[in-house]
Amino acid sequence: MEEARFTLRIHPIIMNKMKHLAKINGRSVNKEIEQILKWVIDDYERQYGKIELTKAEMPGFSTGATVKEAPEQPMEMLFGLDNKSKK
Repeated sequence: MEEARFTLRIHPIIMNKMKHLAKINGRSVNKEIEQILKWVIDDYERQYGKIELTKAEMPGFSTGATVKEAPEQPMEMLFGLDNKSKK
């Protein structure tokens, strides 16, 4: 699966702090930001319910690949999150 690309403009101080966090956690800044976004989505879905995507929003749809419905799984299982260790 090809990953989506997104240009992010960020304040230099925030970027430098992200570099520190990423280094501490053994990740690139990109992966650190991705992990944080996963935590935000997980928290949102716990509070408000699962965000349902249309088939057009699912990866692989535009390539003609068929999209198989995923079984209901908590965000931790999908992304290997361990929120308890981060809090």
